[in-house]
Amino acid sequence: MKTTQTKMFRADFPGSVGFILAMATHFLRHLPRILRLSQVRRRATADPGRLRILMVGDNMDGIHGISVSARRLVYQLRREGHQAWLLGVAHSSNGPGSRDAEGWVWMFRPSSAQELFGYAGKEMSFPHLPDLLDFLEANPVDLVEIESPGFVGILFAVLCRAMGVPVVHNYRTDLVAYFEMLLDNRMLVDLLRWFTCFFLRAGDAEVIVPSEAFIAKVHHMGVPLRRIHFIRRGVDLSRFSPDRRDPGYWESLGAPPGPVVSYLGRVSREKGLETLAEAFEILLAVRPDAVLGIIGDGPWLEDFRRWMEPTGRALFTGELGGESLARALASSEIFAFPSVTDTFGNAVLEALACGVPAVVTDKGGPMEIVEDGLSGLVVPGKDPRAMARALTVLLEDGRLRRRLGGNGVRRAELFRPEASRDEHLAFYLGVHSAALSSHGRI
Repeated sequence: MKTTQTKMFRADFPGSVGFILAMATHFLRHLPRILRLSQVRRRATADPGRLRILMVGDNMDGIHGISVSARRLVYQLRREGHQAWLLGVAHSSNGPGSRDAEGWVWMFRPSSAQELFGYAGKEMSFPHLPDLLDFLEANPVDLVEIESPGFVGILFAVLCRAMGVPVVHNYRTDLVAYFEMLLDNRMLVDLLRWFTCFFLRAGDAEVIVPSEAFIAKVHHMGVPLRRIHFIRRGVDLSRFSPDRRDPGYWESLGAPPGPVVSYLGRVSREKGLETLAEAFEILLAVRPDAVLGIIGDGPWLEDFRRWMEPTGRALFTGELGGESLARALASSEIFAFPSVTDTFGNAVLEALACGVPAVVTDKGGPMEIVEDGLSGLVVPGKDPRAMARALTVLLEDGRLRRRLGGNGVRRAELFRPEASRDEHLAFYLGVHSAALSSHGRI
């Protein structure tokens, strides 16, 4: 098989123009074969007992909330007898191919890629179409869920129209808020906002949101309420438990002694980490023994590290997984999540499952997970003093901390992956049935 060289473009205006031209050229070269995809639809199933579901998105070749949630749902659907896959494009530093033993998570080689604005080491990629078309011809599908309104999403919107397959969108990330926080070019922000709204409105596709807070936001983007569906994510919490607590674990990682306030997630500005940094400095004036434990990696890591270095009270672990992650969370006294943009908050649930009370903001999905005063505390977003007060209250009151932690364990149990799977499946069956009806097949 002939090896093709990935065309790489920089994160600037000339790079964007070159990337778009490269994608368009590659697409047009394979347009005749794309148009023949209409023949694949004839082999799709009309049996709702065995749906074929495809999940696709940009930046799926990594471990983060979106990719982990999508993978988990794929496995859950497979266990129920349905066929499901998660497809994406391999990062240029990774090889293409399966990302699991079963071949249900597959990353195609990129034909072209551009460095992602605001994210060092991240890319927007476009797949090598012959490989993708081989897959679609061999695996007819009944429904496609687009996880992000990027170039892969645009491509599949076109491919699904050629195949006559219904599309649903899952608005897993508040992209508009990210654009506003990360980009300095107002014209570019406005363009990206317009495109995101247009993409969600186009084609009358149904839109899934993972928290009630984002129903109004997506509706404000122009999507009718009848097309917006709140389906809560499920999180596999089997690894996370108060039993994982190890009082000396953070010190074994190199942290100074003291009660640990932990954060888990991407280390990036849109996560509200400047608020957390300021709150922690205020906290140290009252509790100089406090320790800030940052679990994760991202483009703002070095800036955050330099900010905290003078305190001598912060540890940056990098990415942790498996047993190490569970022990780190369970060994914390408090979990702080300052984001105002998250649509859900997997990390918040994982902390609650470990019996660690969480402090979250009153914006986005996490405030629907944490019950203020019951399983944690909810504070105004972008308010470091309010966050510092909440952290101080919990560090000073061990009895309150333990009560909220116990309630958090029970709260986390409500977000079972099986319940989320059943809600998603019922939704998919409804969309599939409506599509069959509109095609006159039932």
